[in-house]
This record gives sequence, structure tokens and C-alpha cells, in this order.
Amino acid sequence: MNETFKHWETYWGELVPADNSPLVTTLFGYETVTPVHQNNPGQVRIADSGACFGFITQGRARISDHQIDWQLRSGQWFVSASGLTLELDPETRLFIAQRQGYRGLYAMGGPVEQAGRLRYIDGCSDTLLGAPPVQGDPCLNLLHFPAGIEQTQHTHPSLRAGIVASGMGECVTPTGNTRLTPGKIFHIPAQAQHSFRTGNTAMDIIAFHPDSDWGPTHENHPMLNRTWVDGKKIQNSSNKHIPRALIQGQEIS
Repeated sequence: MNETFKHWETYWGELVPADNSPLVTTLFGYETVTPVHQNNPGQVRIADSGACFGFITQGRARISDHQIDWQLRSGQWFVSASGLTLELDPETRLFIAQRQGYRGLYAMGGPVEQAGRLRYIDGCSDTLLGAPPVQGDPCLNLLHFPAGIEQTQHTHPSLRAGIVASGMGECVTPTGNTRLTPGKIFHIPAQAQHSFRTGNTAMDIIAFHPDSDWGPTHENHPMLNRTWVDGKKIQNSSNKHIPRALIQGQEIS
């Protein structure tokens, strides 16, 4: 396996364990499609050690914990506050990236659209699915690659992990190329050089980022920016405006 681009077509359980990096992330994959996993137990429990960011690329799955009970299908994404219980139908594929030590903001949506809403690089587009509630928090993205894309080689300051949602393409690295097809899970280490390319068909990828350099802050967010006193944006830095209760996403207790 290419060490700068790990990938899996058959999977059940933990694929990349948590390490000692500041952005500790565990990667999981579950599928009931291939013969080796068709008869696996339908229910799986992921421990309450961090938020789970996931996507179902085929079939149906039930996502639940003590607060939610969601029935999701192919093309839908989700974020849980911490660990969860999975129940997979036959012929199902999904991936989960668990950001250890981070309390997520419950969210789910989909099906994803056929192209992104934001400009990316080299003709590609992106949609922020699970946005960072606060600047620096993890996020989940849809990356859309039209047919005939030859991306510029690039790196990221933190790991990237995800799953091919639809279409076909390749990941190109200095040590080799990897064919990408629907349901293939991947992991790219921080600073690993890579690019994606497509042939005659488009490709959509769901990508997890364990951090972000964008998002709301206590001094800059839509509710505050549109709260005016005497015709000016209110300043909330004084003791008068310190919240009496505040959720800290970067801590799990």
C-alpha cells in the first residue's frame, strides 16, 4: 500500500488508530457488501471518546446514541457529539472519522449535491457540509472533480481522510497512483504530496479535516455582527457580555 495514500475497498472496524498528534483522529470503515463482511454483526458501538464525522456511500444505516436516532441512506452525512451505535443494512458502506477529545455539534444532511458551492483549485469545487462551529474546529467537506481534471500537486498541514462518494478517478503521489472508485476509503498524512485527476467521468469525494483555520469566533459571528447599538456593531469583550454558559467543543467531560 502507498504509505502517502492509504486506501481500503474492504473494511470492518478501525483502519487508522489514534496517535499522539495534537489532532488525534481514528478512522473507521464498515461495509456489508463484500463476501468476507456480508454476515458480520449488524450492530457496532464506537466509544464515547470524541465526535464522529461520517458518510454513507451505499445502502442504509441507523445512527443512534442517548440523544439521537437517525435512519440515513446513501448520499447522507452526519456528525455526532461523541461515540455512537451503528446498525448497517445489507449492501451498505460507510466511513467514520472520530476526532478524539472533541465534542461535536449534532448535524446530518444530504443527499449531497452534484457540484460544490465554493471555488477550489484547478476547476474543482467544494461544499462545507459539517462546518466548524468555532474557528479551529474539525469539518466535513464535499469535493467535486469534473471530468478531465488534472490537479496541481499539493499538501495539507493536517491529515485528510474520507471516502469516494461517486464517480471514478485517481490519486497521484510521488510514489505511485491509486485508482479511486465508489466506496473506497482513504487516508492522507499531513504534508504528504498528492493530487487528484479524473478521466471521462466526474468524481465526488467526502473529506474530513481534523482542524480548520476558518470559522466563527467570539468576536466575529453573524449574530454579533448584526447586533447594533446606536448604529454600531456591539463590542462583546467586556465582563458584562461574558456568557453564563458556554459549550467548549475542544473538551469532552
